[in-house]
Formats: sequence, structure tokens, C-alpha cells
Amino acid sequence: MKLKKLILGTRGSKLALVQANTVADLLRASGAHVELKIMKTTADRIPGSLAEVGGKGLFVKELEEGLLTKSIDLAVHSLKDVPGFLPEGLVIASVLKREDPRDVLISRGSKKLHELPQGARIGTSGPRRKFQLLKLRPDLEILPIRGNVETRIKKMEAGEFDAIILAAAGLNRLGMHDVVTEYFSTEQMSPAVGQGIVAIETRVEDKALIEFLRKNLNHPETWIALEAERALLQTINGDCFTPVAAHAVVEKNNVQLSAFLAGPEGKPVVTNQDSSFTADANTIGGRLGKSLLQALSVKDAR
Repeated sequence: MKLKKLILGTRGSKLALVQANTVADLLRASGAHVELKIMKTTADRIPGSLAEVGGKGLFVKELEEGLLTKSIDLAVHSLKDVPGFLPEGLVIASVLKREDPRDVLISRGSKKLHELPQGARIGTSGPRRKFQLLKLRPDLEILPIRGNVETRIKKMEAGEFDAIILAAAGLNRLGMHDVVTEYFSTEQMSPAVGQGIVAIETRVEDKALIEFLRKNLNHPETWIALEAERALLQTINGDCFTPVAAHAVVEKNNVQLSAFLAGPEGKPVVTNQDSSFTADANTIGGRLGKSLLQALSVKDAR
């Protein structure tokens, strides 16, 4: 297939541009002419807490509008920022190989989690990390933090926080893994749905482009993980503010999915896991999502 000139939409943060340029380079290596278009999303324009604004897709809304109005042909996202349900007419066409899905602790003085003082101030965004962190250290003071990776680290170094929690994937892509104090295992802190995955979104009608992306820019095992994790997210009807986590591990013909779900205030908390053949990735995600919702409602009623 001979590709036309492609306009690739992306956010303007350093991490977003690293991810977009990775995709652009792969497309160019396949003979396509690619132009990057930097777009500001709602999340980029809001200085305060995104949770107070509410709504879904704050990191992707304008990019998806660009796809629908045909001002761009592709959008590159961190999959963890993409809501469970896409706007009508859009589709995730392919995914790159998953980076490290774990969360990490970065602290002043390189103190590990168990070494932090009583009541230490931890900067992190979103209830998923907050509630799982409090399970490990109930005494900690969890505070919201905004900004790109460099900004968050500077806030910590300036004394606003004793430590911060970030995704390993972003640090690795930025070549900043040396700042990590401690890696959380996925059992200690289950990752966000799609964490570590770069997704390429386009229009459903662009069938030739979808076929090309699936053939040339899609990592099969990561795609199966996407199917399982996002099926769970869709069943729960969650977004990046929902205290839900899921992590799929794909080995040969088997997929194992582990998940975490909490009530709005962090209680009750339910965890579960399931496994099946890779061909049933969507089914396992839906099944596990239903079991978590049922378990949460039973606990909540007590």
C-alpha cells in the first residue's frame, strides 16, 4: 500500500512528542510522508485538579475532534488516557510494544517506601494510585500533583513533596530511569488500564490505513493485553478518574488478567484475577469486570 501524506496529531509535552516521533519514524520507514500537528487538549489548558472538572477524555478530546473533522489522520495516545468507549467513527488501529507497565517511587534522599517517615507527603494523580498506596502505607499523606514529568520532579525537589509516584514507561521513554528510587511490583500496585502502551487512533472509514497499521505497526501480544484490559474498563464504564486497575500478561496462547477496583472513597476494595486463551481476551475482560462490580456491591452492602 502506498500511503498518502499523513497528518499525525499529538499533545505537545516532551513525552507525547517522543511517542509521536517514534510512530512517525516507523511510518516514514514504511515510505509514508508524515507531518506532526501539535494540539492542546483540555487537560493541557486546565491548571487545577482534573478530577474537579470531571468528564472523560480530557487528554484526548481535541485530538479525536481533529480526527472527526479530518484536520489530522492519526492520533497518538498513551493508552491509559483513552476512555473505555471511543467516539462513533473512531478506532484504535494499532499499538506499539508495551513498555514497563509498573509504577515507581521517586523520593528526596532516595528513601524507599518503607523508609519514608510517618505522614510523609506523597504527590500522585488519580485515585488508583492513592488507594493502593494507602493499602501499603495508611499513614501517608497523599496529595494531588499536576504537570509533566520534569515539573513534578522539580516540585518534589523544592520540598512540596517527600516523594512522587510516576509511570516507569514515561521515564524510560524520556531516558530518565536513573531517577527511580523504587519500582512497585504489579502485585503491590496494579497499573492503569493500558499503562505503558502507545496507541494509534484513526477513523473507522480509513480501512486501508487501518489494515496497513495492523500489519506493520501493531505488536500482537500488546494488542491482546489491550483487548482484555479495555474490555474490563468498558464493563465497569470507567475512566482515568475511576479507581480501577488492570494488568494482562500474555504468554503463548494464554492471557492472565489481574484487576483492582475500589469504591469512590477507596473503600471497599476488591481484587481478582482470571485467565483464558488469548482468543478470548475480550471475554475474560468482560467477565472479570462483572465479577469485580458484583464483589464491590456485596461488600458495599455490608
